[in-house]
Amino acid sequence: MTDCRLVENELVLILHCDAEKLGEYEPYINNAAACISTHLKDIKTENDSRIVRLCAAKAYYQIVLSENEDDITSFKAGDVSYTRASSSVTRARAILDAAKSDCSDLIKNSSFSFVTV
Repeated sequence: MTDCRLVENELVLILHCDAEKLGEYEPYINNAAACISTHLKDIKTENDSRIVRLCAAKAYYQIVLSENEDDITSFKAGDVSYTRASSSVTRARAILDAAKSDCSDLIKNSSFSFVTV
């Protein structure tokens, strides 16, 4: 499994927070590291910087999903309107997708392919 301390260091950069704040996110970090490790082609790459980044991105995405209380992107009541330009969930998803793409050569392809009967 990927070293969770490395994931924590990467998550500090993504969250822009101090190391003390990470204590409450430990379950997300552990879960991300365990989940990603099951998809590795080679266990030797578990602490590759791209895998560490993927674990941090996955943890960040789960954190954002758990803390996101409103998904309002547009609201109008009479003359008053509110639109949120960008969502933290959208940002987290973009970070996760980029991390997945960056280490696609290290992850098993789990897509299903039906060739012949």
